[in-house]
Amino acid sequence: MSDDSIIPSIDALFEDLMHPNPRIQEEACLILSEHYQKEAMPKLLELFCHHDPKVYRAAVKGIGFFGSSAFDPLIELYATTENQTARRCCPKAFVQLFKNFPDQPFPDSVMEMLEQGIDDTDMVVVQGALMCLGQIGKQQFKSEEAIRLLARSLSSENVALIFSASQALADIPNPMAEDALHKLQENNDDPLIQEAAQSALARLQNLLNSRS
Repeated sequence: MSDDSIIPSIDALFEDLMHPNPRIQEEACLILSEHYQKEAMPKLLELFCHHDPKVYRAAVKGIGFFGSSAFDPLIELYATTENQTARRCCPKAFVQLFKNFPDQPFPDSVMEMLEQGIDDTDMVVVQGALMCLGQIGKQQFKSEEAIRLLARSLSSENVALIFSASQALADIPNPMAEDALHKLQENNDDPLIQEAAQSALARLQNLLNSRS
């Protein structure tokens, strides 16, 4: 791609971004992030408001290739947008970023946004934030902070939130995650929460066994 004459136009790449073939989508994302970062990022963020799930999901996937340059724009969008679809897309975009750049440090402002996200009234935003924290918990940077936030969620009165947080902890091979799940099991009489804790602990144990 060193020869500019063979780089597709930004319009052509945005068409490819909507292609049903994930390989074509991914190639378009990579070229946009490498060659059109300044022009493409605002356009992708605008698509977070789109009514068509295919469009905003593609935009979320696209932003996931932009690395740390996307952090502040996403935090700002989450804090300022009045469009609920866009708010829901922001934590999902961070999930993509953490998957694509697992060794990249990120600022405290990201953790602050996710902490707000798990307290959001919209459960889709909450689920996205929990997914992010689960991803961070498996990585080098801010792992323990992510586990603490997930563990704090286990004291919620919302059973759905407890279940999602416990499942996120089940994917983190860390003694802190195991300890939080044991406490959840020991400190609750609710059969649904007991079941969530047991399921998460079994899953975590399988994960730990597979790594040993």
